[in-house]
Amino acid sequence: MDSLFSDFDLALSLKGTSREEEFLRLLAVSYRDIYASIAAIVGNRDDVDDVIQDVCIVLWEKFDEFKLGTNFRRWACTIAFNSAKSFARKQRRRRGSFGDEALARIVQMRSAGSELLELRREMLRDCLKKLSGTDRRFLSDCYRTPHSLIEFAELKGRTVSSVYSKLKRLRRVLTDCIQRRIERGGD
Repeated sequence: MDSLFSDFDLALSLKGTSREEEFLRLLAVSYRDIYASIAAIVGNRDDVDDVIQDVCIVLWEKFDEFKLGTNFRRWACTIAFNSAKSFARKQRRRRGSFGDEALARIVQMRSAGSELLELRREMLRDCLKKLSGTDRRFLSDCYRTPHSLIEFAELKGRTVSSVYSKLKRLRRVLTDCIQRRIERGGD
């Protein structure tokens, strides 16, 4: 949910920022997906860490080619995929590993999962817009707070059980909204 609110507010927060700040914000929002794209192919955590460092450098070097307003996550994951595939080929030559066909299947499964997740994020954004401003603020405050829910409840002057109840109700409303959209074919 945290990354959703980052995405949700991203367009507003980019206005009037430097190109470097835009890049860093977009990278922060997409970092987990980029990392997961690499991990799906490379596997070894130390190797993934090495590849993601290289990918971040490439993303920055190519950032002038990225068109703001398009899907940064998809663009970055494509670059990450190509880098991870290249790394895996080099590793395979050195010690034997998955073939191109197996890598392609892994990536296809990962890509399908990422697209489904992105579709659900878009649906969630739309469903969030249907909530009242008070409910949206409550969710935003709750998920952005550096405090535990117990501390959050105290700060808001509410009981912990009332915070949990409201969160449960709002999650149910959002889940039902997303489910209805899926059943209607994403409309």
